[in-house]
Amino acid sequence: MSFEERLASFCSPSLQGLRPAQLRALATYDDIRSSSTDIGIELPTGAGKTLIALLIADQALEEGRTVAYLTGTKQLAEQAVEQAQLLPGLDVKLFYSQHYPAAALQAYNQAQAVGIMNYWVYFNSSPRVEPADLVIFDDAHLAEQALSGMFTLRIPRGAGGGTDLFREICDLILQLAPESYPSLQALRDGAAPRNSPPELISFVDWAAVAASVETAIDGSRFVAGERDAGYSWQAIRAHLKRCGVLIGPAAIEIRPYHIPAQTVTGYLRSEQRVYLSATLGQSGDIQRRLGVKEVVAAATASDAALAELGKRTFLINPTQDATLSPETWAFAMQQVQAAAADGGGRVAWLCSSHPEADEVQTRLTDAGATVFRLRAGDDPSIDRWRRAPNAHLVTAGRFDGLDFPDDICRLVIIPSVPSASTEFERFVVAYLGDASYMRYRIGQRVTQGLGRANRTANDSALYIGLDPGFGPILADASVQAALGRDVRPVVTEALQYHGDSWQRVMTAARSLWRTHRQPAGPFLEEPVAAARRRPGRALGSTAQGESAPHEVAAITRLWLGDNADAAQRADEAAQVLRDAGELEHAAFWQYVQAHALFDRGRPTDVASARQAIEAAVTSAPQTAWFVRLKRTIDTLAGTTVDGTTHDPLFLSWDDWIREAGTKVQRRVANGRQLLEGTHDQRCDGLAILARLCGADGDRPMGQSATDARWVWASPRKGQRRVWEVKTGDPERVPRDDINQVLGQVQEEEMRNPLSRVVGCLLTSLDEIEPDAARAAMDKVVLVNLDAAFALYDVMAERFISYFTAYGTGTALERGSARQATEPRLPAGDWLHNLLSPRGANFLTRADIDSLFLV
Repeated sequence: MSFEERLASFCSPSLQGLRPAQLRALATYDDIRSSSTDIGIELPTGAGKTLIALLIADQALEEGRTVAYLTGTKQLAEQAVEQAQLLPGLDVKLFYSQHYPAAALQAYNQAQAVGIMNYWVYFNSSPRVEPADLVIFDDAHLAEQALSGMFTLRIPRGAGGGTDLFREICDLILQLAPESYPSLQALRDGAAPRNSPPELISFVDWAAVAASVETAIDGSRFVAGERDAGYSWQAIRAHLKRCGVLIGPAAIEIRPYHIPAQTVTGYLRSEQRVYLSATLGQSGDIQRRLGVKEVVAAATASDAALAELGKRTFLINPTQDATLSPETWAFAMQQVQAAAADGGGRVAWLCSSHPEADEVQTRLTDAGATVFRLRAGDDPSIDRWRRAPNAHLVTAGRFDGLDFPDDICRLVIIPSVPSASTEFERFVVAYLGDASYMRYRIGQRVTQGLGRANRTANDSALYIGLDPGFGPILADASVQAALGRDVRPVVTEALQYHGDSWQRVMTAARSLWRTHRQPAGPFLEEPVAAARRRPGRALGSTAQGESAPHEVAAITRLWLGDNADAAQRADEAAQVLRDAGELEHAAFWQYVQAHALFDRGRPTDVASARQAIEAAVTSAPQTAWFVRLKRTIDTLAGTTVDGTTHDPLFLSWDDWIREAGTKVQRRVANGRQLLEGTHDQRCDGLAILARLCGADGDRPMGQSATDARWVWASPRKGQRRVWEVKTGDPERVPRDDINQVLGQVQEEEMRNPLSRVVGCLLTSLDEIEPDAARAAMDKVVLVNLDAAFALYDVMAERFISYFTAYGTGTALERGSARQATEPRLPAGDWLHNLLSPRGANFLTRADIDSLFLV
């Protein structure tokens, strides 16, 4: 029976035919299903993927096969049930937490009905639903959260037992190898900047402390009190030495490098899996994210015409104002008020990570807003949000599988570029800059995010990207290639405003709220002059070499204890990536190869592991990842590890360049001018100088707040500098100025008791009153304005030199740029030493010249 005949057999009054794209997808599925176990179907929103899935499910039932239809939420499962009811005779059973009727289970188990449920019902440590012969993954990317949750012990650095366990694990590593992890002490203390990249703990060091860590986790209040943590701990406990361990500012993640989904009963005992998504994308990426077998495409997004989804406006931060700076936050709140005035006051916040979601939730709650936080699994928060007027829904790492049609939501805010949602992804972004799949995920997640509130032809919504990095990143060719066809014009229009002012973006927002219920059309307030049409550069696949099958096989074999095969498959992944020019990414898989060899435990395996990493660093560029690999070689060889490094500086510079693109040069030039200006301008200039020095700089909010603040992690402690800027013209620095700085130091110490806090007074003076000098002796650095100019000039020159050699940002270019720049930087923990109290002596231009040998 053809699928057209199958649909006709239902005599459905509302579903009487298949569209061409549906026919092609079903025909291709039928052709390949006997030879492929994992099949992907990618069609745009509105193309009818659910009907395709239900017809495939019906075919399987007729063949005597059981079927599980999986979705991202209970609400989406209920929608699938409603769709199935349009096919009279197709029996479906809905399962959810505490709802497993025996008769429904019997019908499902005997292949008389399709079982419909969310991913967490099917994939968990004690499933109530038997594995199905055919498993259908709807909004397939959401399966990653359920599957990874089974194998990831996340220990948050928050209140209660999580913080205690976090610190205990850090202490065990610091006692063993303090020099190997320069930022670990600050991470342990909660004193590192929030955006600090995580530390990947070497498998050598992890093996040495694993037994002690196991004892600590077994006895922790956190694991005993958190059900999900307890389940994941039992899953990884026997495999602890085979896990990767990442310690970031917000959490420790202990997990396999990829999900060993092929060991999960619900996957292992199924015969076939079908993955559905509007943004399925590269088969290698879905394989890498879910840890499944190679996914063969039965349909791609280009197979279908785009559905009409109403009016959609995307506005991005046009300036360099930080993501949650006062200016950026004020713009977001204006749009919240506009949405409420329009009558569709619910707002969805699609945050990239839990720490970001925590901050957004806190800000909204403090402002008196009604806030619902969406967690994993059967979280009822989304239903309560839908019923509450003018409420906010805050999510973390959720860009797909959330439907907000019509007046449910007209405003979606994406605070930061969705480049990383987990500690592992943050590590990849920071250290494996040439891993192309992460750039692909940005385009994919933006596509997903820009579809949440546009589900029907009558929909209209405003989407806002608050991160200043949205412009340069969305203009990147590889990110553009990953954007869905339906959102490319929306993104192109958004880019028209980048580099302009908040005022022009506000004008566009007002235009949207004024006209969004009218028929869709261009939202630009001012028409853009027509340009000549050019053929343009083709937006092809971002994949340079498909290493995902080797990667997933390597981790699966390592998890199962087949170390020899794991090492071989990791080496094959590295070879593919090396041939594709992804040198850092390739070296990571040679690190995994070494991990597999080392885990085998024989005396000769240590030598083999060392040889694998030495092969990776032979003639390697001098990027931060290769510097880290050299430390692992030293550890394997039993030699002393050198903990002094400029890694944080270069990682910070790389992040700034990714965020600002070519505009970073203008930003640096403007910062120098600001430092020469008024009081407020000098404060802004200090924030830019912080970035040049590798620190996190900001201007705290509030009337009594310090003028500027610098935060960075030194090898032994988190460092904080609170700045006061003085522009008056007394003859000498008065005691009142010092008292003000000391007050700011005291407040900062109270909020951050484990950080080293020092006050900095920026002044054009070079003398200080005697009693002021005595008060400033141990807590304040007196910075002459001329010294600040000198520091700015020398660091700007080094940065621009690095940026010029940075080129397109390949590992070779970044390594070459670092090699040329690093010898011209001071050695050791220079910034800490420079901004430490020196009695009553001023920091002068001569001090800067001496430090940099100018």
